[in-house]
Amino acid sequence: MYLPLHILIRTFLHCRPFSHSAAAILHPPEPDLESFTYLEGFPKPDPKYDETILAIPRRDFGKNISAKEHKVGRVPSIVFEQEDGQHGGNKGLISVCSDQIRKLINHLGRSFFLSRLFHLQVLHQFDSDSNPNDDNVIENVHVLPRSIHLKAGTDAPLNVTFIRAPSDALLKVDIPIVFIGDDISPGLKKVIITRIEDKYMGEWTAVKEGSDEYVAGEIHC
Repeated sequence: MYLPLHILIRTFLHCRPFSHSAAAILHPPEPDLESFTYLEGFPKPDPKYDETILAIPRRDFGKNISAKEHKVGRVPSIVFEQEDGQHGGNKGLISVCSDQIRKLINHLGRSFFLSRLFHLQVLHQFDSDSNPNDDNVIENVHVLPRSIHLKAGTDAPLNVTFIRAPSDALLKVDIPIVFIGDDISPGLKKVIITRIEDKYMGEWTAVKEGSDEYVAGEIHC
């Protein structure tokens, strides 16, 4: 089918070039990352706590060994890797300084401690005068704390489990979710959070205690 020439000319007379405002709608600008702020009362990036966790190798394990480690100010720990985990994952027995772990827990909190990468340095022995680049270093690796057990009443660290986290590893991390205004929100005060979904921009679902009524909302990360 062919259109007459006067219809084509009339159609193109009402067209205009693609404007910058239309382009801005189709391609919104990237968000300014520097404008993001941190929640009050929660840990912020601090070079003071961006430290290397020091450890020494440990050959034996058991309740008696753990008690001896605690008496000398050390925490029995394990470091392993996700690959070939069914066969031990290259598991290594180590001990870390109790004071260092306690300081990190007090600053970050247990949930934030378990969702943060650390640099682990395994030494032949704890020696403040030793150079990190000398023969005293056995292993340098990034790790993710997988679990930690604290003593009831004192919150003293009893044992810690680390998983090696190289740059090419895909690890499952439990990210702490903070609900702002939960102390004044009638909905959140009377519900139990039952499910959190999605990868970056998620949704949460809750159910009221003693009923089948559901409440839903969005999470903006």
